[in-house]
This record gives sequence, C-alpha cells and structure tokens, in this order.
Amino acid sequence: MGDKKRKLTQNPHEKASKDKKEKKEKKEKKSKLRDAEESVNGKDTEEKAEEVKEEKKEKKEKKEKKEKKEKKEKKEKKDKKEKNDKKEKKEKKEKKEKKAKKETSEEEEAEDKAAPAAEEETADAMDVDAESTENKDEEKKEETLEEKRERRKKNKKDKKEKKAQEAAENAKQQEQQSEGQQEQQDEEQQKSSRFIAFVGNLPYSANNETIKEHFVKTPPASIRVATEKDKPTRCRGFAFIEFENFDRMKTCLKLYHHSMFNDGKYPPRRINVELTAGGGGKSDYRQSKIETKNKKLNDERQRTSKQMSKEKDRKTRHKNGEEEGDAQAAGDPDDNFAGVHPSRRIRLP
Repeated sequence: MGDKKRKLTQNPHEKASKDKKEKKEKKEKKSKLRDAEESVNGKDTEEKAEEVKEEKKEKKEKKEKKEKKEKKEKKEKKDKKEKNDKKEKKEKKEKKEKKAKKETSEEEEAEDKAAPAAEEETADAMDVDAESTENKDEEKKEETLEEKRERRKKNKKDKKEKKAQEAAENAKQQEQQSEGQQEQQDEEQQKSSRFIAFVGNLPYSANNETIKEHFVKTPPASIRVATEKDKPTRCRGFAFIEFENFDRMKTCLKLYHHSMFNDGKYPPRRINVELTAGGGGKSDYRQSKIETKNKKLNDERQRTSKQMSKEKDRKTRHKNGEEEGDAQAAGDPDDNFAGVHPSRRIRLP
C-alpha cells in the first residue's frame, strides 16, 4: 500500500506534463495537415483556373475560325453571283447583236434586189429631166451668189453696230467708274482734310462763349472744350477749334498765337494756338503727325518774324538816312547832291 501511494503522489505532475505534450503534438499535427490540405487546395485551384483559361481560349479560337469561314463563304457566294450576272449580260448583248446583224443583212439583200429595177426606171427619167435640172442648177447658183453677197454686207453692218454699242457701253462704264472714284476721293479728302487747331493755356473758367468772343475776327465752325469728369463746367486748360477751310485756320494761327485771353474771371494770360490732328487718342502715328505739323508751323513763324525784323531794320535805316540827308543839306549849301534823295545818293558815283 505504501508503494501505491508513492506512485499516486508522483503521477499527477507527470500526467500533467504528458497531457501538455500530447496536446502540443496534436496541434502540430493538425496544423501540418491543414497546411498540406491548403497547399493541395491551392494547387488544385491554380490548375482549375488554368484549365478554365485554356477552355476560354479554345472557345474564342473556335468562334474566330467559324466567323472567318462564314466570311469566306459569303465572299465566294457574292463572287459567284457577280460572275453569273456578268455572263448573263454578255449573253444578252451577243444575242441582241446577232439579231441586229441578221436584220441589217436582210434589209441589204432586199435593197440589192430592188436596186436594178429602180435604176432602170431612174435612168429613163434622168434622160428626160437632165436638161431641166441643168437650167435649174444655173439659176440656183446665181441666186446663191447674190444671197452670199447680201449676207456678207449684213454681217459687216451688224459687226460695226455691235462694236459701236460696245464702245458706247465701255465709255459709259468708264465715266461711271471715274465719277465714283472722284466721289470717293472727295469724301476721303473731306474726312482727312479737317482744319483743327489746338488752344492751350486756357483758364479754368473758359467756355464756348468766351472762346467765341476771343476769336471774333476768324470765327470757328465748332468749338470743343475739354472739361473735367467730376465738374463738366470746369475747363481742363485746353480746347479744340475747327474751321471750314485752310485760309481761316492760317489767319487764326497768325493772329491769335501768343495772344492775351481775358474772360474777366481770371487774370489775362497768353494762350498757345497750334496745329493738331483729328481723331483723338495718344497713338504714336497721331503724335508724330502733330509734331511734323507744328514743326512746319514754327518754321513759318520764324521766317515771318525774320522778315518782320528785316523790314523794321530797313525802315529805321531809311529814316536815319533821310535825317542825315536833311542835316547835310542844311549844313553844306555848296554840296552838289543837295537836292537828291538820300536813298538815291548811294547809287550815285
């Protein structure tokens, strides 16, 4: 009994360790079996997928082969039909040609048979009518010659009339074209030849009425005063004056350039009257045009100023010469040129 109890006291620990080992072994076996089954199943699925793909490929190839065969058969059928149609058409044409040839040959034979009898009859008739036909032919020839002459005359007259009509029509067209061109040129000149002058250094109180009063001697056709956007009654210091012709604009430029503008509201100031170009804007072409015009105007003004200065110098010299001549005539009674005008004394030897 004592030995059995010892065995029982030792067994519980051993049994627990054995049980654990057995469980681990079972788990390992199960996991191995599962892995083996999964690997087998994976291989089977891959094989099945490959088989399915191969089957699909085979089906596609079979369908394509069938379609190709059907297309070939259809083409062959069409070609056969076309060939048969062509053959039938050719046969029909040949039959028609044969029939036409037969008919023409029969007609020729009938004519050949009837020809000798007709020739005999016509020979007798020709002998009788030969003389009459010769006379008729001569008359016809004479008539034809006269008709030809008359036709030639008529044709010549018709040609001359047509040429005269064409010449008259061409002249009318040329006149109309020239008139239209002249009208266009006149319109272009009127558009391009606008006589506009620029007025600068105006006071803020300047308006159309005061500008008209200032330019009374050469009244402009239209006045455009540049005003501010916020205050339309306030002048921006410049305006544009347009004239009817070039002469009035020229006189205005001579008379009123650097003239004193006085409207009573601001102190009088010197204004500038210069040339400008129509159209407005600040384009390079317009500015260059205005510069060239004003250069010419300044050159003309310089020339006129030089001429004026020369005339003044001449007058002063003339006056000084007269005074000297009077003094000499009064101081030298024995002078031989006492009664000669001083302007002529210089010419005398």
